[in-house]
Amino acid sequence: MKERMMVLKGKTHAAIGAVSGTIVAVWVEAAPFETALLALIGSVSALVPDLDVNGKLANSITVEKKWLILFFTVSGLLLALYSYFMLFGVNQITGFLTSIGLLLLPRLFIKQRTMLFLTGAAVVYAGWYIQQNWLIYTGLFILFASLVSHRTWTHSLIGFWLFYFVAAEISRTYLLPGLLPALLLSYFSHLLADMKLLPANKKGIKFFYPIWKKEF
Repeated sequence: MKERMMVLKGKTHAAIGAVSGTIVAVWVEAAPFETALLALIGSVSALVPDLDVNGKLANSITVEKKWLILFFTVSGLLLALYSYFMLFGVNQITGFLTSIGLLLLPRLFIKQRTMLFLTGAAVVYAGWYIQQNWLIYTGLFILFASLVSHRTWTHSLIGFWLFYFVAAEISRTYLLPGLLPALLLSYFSHLLADMKLLPANKKGIKFFYPIWKKEF
């Protein structure tokens, strides 16, 4: 039930973001295709603040942890078989102990946040490899979001300021009219929608985190 509520909340943020993108499109008098594109961009941008939790966007861009755990499990089993049939003495014992570690430890230490961190690192590398600064900035933001607590940095004005650099680089790379304001307005719409001034929110956000931790 809790997971369903989180999905519905993500859809609500995406819908608000799409409206924000559409408002920008009307403001810049965008063509129909550009309007649809800005609405889509807005819906995605509005989900970015929740990269700090296992939300809709975070789960969409990361491989589920079960696949990495499966990889280590298979590797552990193969190593155990190899150690049994091919190794002897101390090497065999070392192989068995390593295989046990591969079977047990990933289940304890690999979390979905770990997968998000790895995704951010992969995006940074991809951006560096193809020499696209906007991808590097995006990856760095994902890395940052994977390390912080929910409703702290990414839900603050500092988080919004950091996202500005990502959005500005994207808009410099792709010359779509209204792209920068659509990205920023949609991101900020998430912060406004999470304020406890709205009846649906029992908990607000800390706009001035970490300087001032009062919830709004």
